Amino acid sequence: MKICFVTCPLHHGKPSRKSIPPMGMAYLAALARQAGHEAAGVEGVFLGSPKAVARRVAELAPDVVGTSVRTQERFVGLEMIRQIRRALPEAFIVVGGPHFSQTAEDAMAVATEIDAVVVGEGERTFMELLERLPGREGLDQVNGLVFRNADGQVVRNPPREPMPDISHLPVPAYDLFPISEYVYPMIDREATPIIGVMTSRGCPQSCVFCANSLDRKVRFLDPAVAVDQIEWLGRTFGVTGLGVWDDDFLASNRHATAFCEELLRRNCKVTWWTGARPAKLDAEVLKLMLRAGCKCISFGVETGTDEVLRAAGKNTTTAQIRQAMEVAGRIGFQRVNTFLIIGLPGETTDTIDRTIAFVKSLKPLLGSAWYRETDIGQLPLVYPGTELAVMARAQDRLPKDFSWNRPYLEPKRHLPLVNHRYQTVPHYENPHLPLETICAHLKKHHWGALSRGRRRRFRLASLRRLKVAVGLR
Repeated sequence: MKICFVTCPLHHGKPSRKSIPPMGMAYLAALARQAGHEAAGVEGVFLGSPKAVARRVAELAPDVVGTSVRTQERFVGLEMIRQIRRALPEAFIVVGGPHFSQTAEDAMAVATEIDAVVVGEGERTFMELLERLPGREGLDQVNGLVFRNADGQVVRNPPREPMPDISHLPVPAYDLFPISEYVYPMIDREATPIIGVMTSRGCPQSCVFCANSLDRKVRFLDPAVAVDQIEWLGRTFGVTGLGVWDDDFLASNRHATAFCEELLRRNCKVTWWTGARPAKLDAEVLKLMLRAGCKCISFGVETGTDEVLRAAGKNTTTAQIRQAMEVAGRIGFQRVNTFLIIGLPGETTDTIDRTIAFVKSLKPLLGSAWYRETDIGQLPLVYPGTELAVMARAQDRLPKDFSWNRPYLEPKRHLPLVNHRYQTVPHYENPHLPLETICAHLKKHHWGALSRGRRRRFRLASLRRLKVAVGLR
């Protein structure tokens, strides 16, 4: 069979080069090739509009179309799926990824064009699905699959356990995508061709804003296999910039050490960045990472008070965060990025003030490596499958008839802290701290901590509110 793997355009439906190659679909394509199938790839971000993507897919005339979308791109993604169905009425359309994994039945009820959803880790489920196509017999035996049967009913099969060993997977089929055309800001803030690798899968943490319930067990890629992939990427595509996309690269110091030592042993000249939890960091491991080419590290700080950290399920403390910054600054990373969220459960105007003071106190520890335009975080977003989603429903923050796959606009999208990119994603609102209160408090007490772009959005708040009121946004 011929399989076409399609990436989703960005939320605005316009062509862009600022993207990264789709590692998950590249893994599936490599496995499909091994099984004797023909694989093709279409980069929807480069094409922009759903119609343009559908035309390109139709030219390839595949038997199976596979795609994945992020929650913020779900509506343009669903329109792309509808356009592909019109262009290819007989093709089997299967979707996967975090958004569809968490909303499978709802997505299939809304988008009847979808034939099946692969839930969770997709490799084995997808390959077993292909074995049962095109006859579509025995789909009820594929664990991890939600599908539409011959009677049109949606059937959910039992879940599939994550693979215990990920080192046997082939090198992702990145050749299906135009690697040289991707650009992405990496270390130096310039648009740099980069590619992603993973040295582990899974996250054992339970942060309320993250949907990690499908993959809690951490599994590690053999460091030799990981570096084999990196060397192949360098030989094949000339890639020298890498994003190591592990949920927590330092989940195991032993694994991180082995990976870095393997890079050094083979004298791999790559620049890479990764993310880690700012808890119980080992300075010697961080020094080794720097020697092995890691120039940037990102930490999920989120907030600067211990009570909000506890309420958010972060399993870390402000003391550990400060120590992580001290160590990272002393070692000499070129860039240290901190993720911040304002308005999490337990937030008050007092914790906002303390968080901003805490963040400001971290800057001297990092010097020129500090990488944030503002000391203020993003408003919390509600994603399917998260604890925040459960809280939002319990607190009537979401409409009674809310569907993750039907048209939705954030009711408070007029507020200056709501980014247009996320205005179709619900925002969590602490019952005792309305989003309006957060914005008003920041304007009154922390104007200087806002970035220039955010100050401009505050100044234009009345115009923004008017546009929302008359339906222009």
